[in-house]
Amino acid sequence: MEDWKKKAKKEYLRGGTSYRKLAEKYGVSRNQIEQIAKREGWVALKRQIADKTAAKTVELLSDQQANRAARIQTIADRLLDKLEKAVDELNLQLVKNTEKEKIIEYDHMSRPDKVTREVVHESEMLTEVTTMIDRKGLREITAALKDVRDIQMIRSEADVREQEARIANLERQAQKADAGNEPIQVILSSDLEEYAQ
Repeated sequence: MEDWKKKAKKEYLRGGTSYRKLAEKYGVSRNQIEQIAKREGWVALKRQIADKTAAKTVELLSDQQANRAARIQTIADRLLDKLEKAVDELNLQLVKNTEKEKIIEYDHMSRPDKVTREVVHESEMLTEVTTMIDRKGLREITAALKDVRDIQMIRSEADVREQEARIANLERQAQKADAGNEPIQVILSSDLEEYAQ
């Protein structure tokens, strides 16, 4: 095959051009380009490339979406754990009790009224006390739970099955295109001059 024919074929398969433009570019007739394209099956090759590209794109996007969904689910699960703990603690309140003890030592020998050493001991004790349920906290937890549900993008089983069926269908189409078993039918209308321009 001559060099210009290889270049024209590559350009056509890449897309964005027509037989007329290729003929002008390489200084040949449009009819000559059409005959070469028909003999070598350019249209079928272009369709196969488009099908493979679409299938690979769907697969890539599907993998990315699955990875993103898994990450979102992990974060949502962690948030849900925190919300469960918060619900358990809605009617608990921490009370802090602080005790201070001051010890003062005096010098008994020379000056009994003079302080020689002063020590302060401080202790804190936290105690859980059961109180009435915190209604504001309950509203905040409820809002957070709704957010978790929205984050998880909970879909019905029918939605999931429909998406899986679409992906499987695209994979089957790509496999057929790879095998070359799919017949290609080109139908041209009577307005052939309109397509040529």
